[in-house]
Amino acid sequence: MKNAVLIVIVCSLAFGLNMSALAQKAPKGLMLYLSFDEGKGNTSKDLSGNGYKAELLNGAKFSKKGAPNYGSGAEMVGGSSVATVEEFDLKPVKSTNEITIGAWFNVVEHNQWDGIVSIEIPGGDCCEYRLMLNQDPKPRTFWNMGQHKDHTGTFQFELKKWYHYAMTYDGKNAFIYVDGKKVDESTEDIDLPTEPGLLMVGTGEKPGTWAMESGVIDEVFVVNRELQSDELKDIMNKGVIMAVDPKKKLAITWGTVKTEY
Repeated sequence: MKNAVLIVIVCSLAFGLNMSALAQKAPKGLMLYLSFDEGKGNTSKDLSGNGYKAELLNGAKFSKKGAPNYGSGAEMVGGSSVATVEEFDLKPVKSTNEITIGAWFNVVEHNQWDGIVSIEIPGGDCCEYRLMLNQDPKPRTFWNMGQHKDHTGTFQFELKKWYHYAMTYDGKNAFIYVDGKKVDESTEDIDLPTEPGLLMVGTGEKPGTWAMESGVIDEVFVVNRELQSDELKDIMNKGVIMAVDPKKKLAITWGTVKTEY
């Protein structure tokens, strides 16, 4: 009888977790999602359905120590590593004049400006989109939203700690979020640039310029609208597209069931 009960419980849990994962839909307007979960090789597939791929270059490599509960990430080493997406199409931004760019990161070594995610448009005025850390010994938020107008914020990051970091634009103002909470903002009041660009993970301006000296970046995403705090918290806690790996949750739950029975 006990075994029959266990079978029913486990099957129900597996079904429920699978349904939960399937129900976790991609955010509306998702333009790019890099999970960096491949674990080997030198390319990472975009999971948004838009067909991009990121090339891991200059020492960038997969690390098993990705963001908490999100598998592997992209490790940056030596102050020159980068993951690049060529010809990243920004045209979806034209219809909204809004954008959100975000990622998880954990910086281990910090002596300069460190790039997290940036988009550089060929022939532009440099630094169209940059989500970075400034050069202070205890790094602070640093960003560019659609134009080369540098902003250093007030929020300070600790080294060797994971953060969920995002910047949004509502058509007038940029807002910076850390772990789903708004921490800084700036007035831009511009039409965002929408030409195809080079998207870079782990560097701030061009490959090798303001590159993270040592750290891991994970779960990079771009959406063509302003995401609100609750949406960013949802992405942070459940993932961009799918809830935390159902297999991991099932293993934890099965351990609990065995203990209780």
